[in-house]
Amino acid sequence: MWIRIVRHGGPRRRPRSTTTVRNQANSAIPFLLACSQRYRTLRQVSRADITEWLAQCAAPHNEAVALRDIFKTLKSERLLFANPARGASLGSRPSSVPMPLSPETIQRLTAAAETNPALKLLIALVGIHALYPHQARALPLTAIDFTRGRLTLGDIDHPLDAFTQQAAVDYIHLRHQRWPHTRNPHLFISSQTAHTRAPVTIGWMQPPLRGLPVTAQQLREDRILEEAAVTGADPQHLCAVFNITPETGLRYTRYFDLDPTDSDDASVCNIETS
Repeated sequence: MWIRIVRHGGPRRRPRSTTTVRNQANSAIPFLLACSQRYRTLRQVSRADITEWLAQCAAPHNEAVALRDIFKTLKSERLLFANPARGASLGSRPSSVPMPLSPETIQRLTAAAETNPALKLLIALVGIHALYPHQARALPLTAIDFTRGRLTLGDIDHPLDAFTQQAAVDYIHLRHQRWPHTRNPHLFISSQTAHTRAPVTIGWMQPPLRGLPVTAQQLREDRILEEAAVTGADPQHLCAVFNITPETGLRYTRYFDLDPTDSDDASVCNIETS
C-alpha cells in the first residue's frame, strides 16, 4: 500500500520518483526485517521499537524519514490504529563535510571482509580506488586486468595494489564456483542477475554492509580524505586523482579547516594496511 501510494500518488499527494521510493525502501527494509522476527503485523510496532532502532543506526536520518513516511501513510489509509513513528526525531542530516572513519570502524570492516569475498572486493574498489558505489556495481569483468596489473574504467586507470588484486582473485574464484555458466559481463553478480546481463542493484549492497557502522559512500569519502591528508589538502590534486569537480574538491578540504591544530585526526587509516 505504501509503495503504491508513493509511486503513483494519492489524494493531496504527488507521486515520487522511482529512485526516491527505492532509497526509502532500502532505508526501511532492515527495520522491517527485524520487526518480522518479533511481530506478525506492523500494528504491534511501538514507539520504543522505533526509538531504539534509530539509536543504534550510524546515520539515522534516512531511516527516520522512511519510517515516518511509511507509518504516516498506513495510518492515513486506516491500516494502523496509531502512528508509532509520529514525532520521532529525524536526527541530523549527513554532514556536508566528509569525516574520516574511526580506527574501530576500519578494524570492523577488515574483520568482516575476511569472511566475505564480495565485501572485501567492494571495500577495495570503493575504499582504495574511490569508485562511486554505482561504478562498483556496474564494473565489467574486463576492468580488472591482471596481465597489466591495472584497474580501468573510462577515465579511471589505476595500478592494481596487492590488496585489490587478491580481493579480485578471491571473489572471481567464488563467482566461478557459484555461477560457472553465467554470461553476465559484470564483475559483481547475484542469484538474480547471474542469468541476465544486468548489473546488481543498489539493494545488493545492503546485506554485506548490514551491521557495519559505515556506508559505501562514507568509505569512498574516507579514501579521498586520506589522499588529502598526505598531499597537503590540495583540492586540485584531488580533482586530478579522483576526477571530481573543484567544488567537490574544496568540500573535502573543509575537514582540515575544522581544527587546524589537530593534524593526527586527518591521518586516516589505510584499508590496505589494516
